Amino acid sequence: MKMRAAVIREAMKPRPYQDSKPFAIEEVELEPPGEGEVLVRIQAAGLCHSDLSTVNGDRPRPMPMVLGHEAAGEVVELGSGVKDLAVGDRVILVFVPSCGSCLPCMEGRPGLCEPAVPANASGTLLSGARRIRLDGQPVNHHVGVLAFAEDAAVSRHSLVKIDSDLPFEEAALFGCAVVTGVGAVLNTARLPTGSSVAVVGLGGVGLMSMLAARAAGARQVIALDTI
Repeated sequence: MKMRAAVIREAMKPRPYQDSKPFAIEEVELEPPGEGEVLVRIQAAGLCHSDLSTVNGDRPRPMPMVLGHEAAGEVVELGSGVKDLAVGDRVILVFVPSCGSCLPCMEGRPGLCEPAVPANASGTLLSGARRIRLDGQPVNHHVGVLAFAEDAAVSRHSLVKIDSDLPFEEAALFGCAVVTGVGAVLNTARLPTGSSVAVVGLGGVGLMSMLAARAAGARQVIALDTI
């Protein structure tokens, strides 16, 4: 099928990006989902600093690529072997797929999934496939998600089903900002009840960190940002 996607062909273009235009809206060819994969219609996607890190070269990725990883959408087609989702389900896209069978996954550390790391770095899905073509050539997937597109073929392991009444624009935040900000407070800092907390920067991750600090029982939460 044909669809539109924001494709980046080259990192480290000069700023300001409004002039150098690192993205181009292209008509690309999207293959059907393969075994264990799902076709998702993207309904909401956020622009995260990790996307910018690829644009400016801080996080090198293979080019060309469709970026975007903080997103939510609706299932429109199931690849073979996918039995626990249905067409019409709402899902969040997850930027680190979890295979469920490697040692970190079985230990409850899905963010360290062993096959996910090389797949994400090489611009493929968890299976090693690339499902997008531009002018007959493969286009890389950003951390297996590629949310800056009308549709995305992704691994089932990159999706989390959500309630049907959760708005897409709110659900998309759980794809990165929520898990990053809340995880930093609860899992990394392991914030003790009654602590005083300073959060520097009130973007999506910072705001989620503030909410997590309050939920964890912080006595005082101080927000620091520029005006």
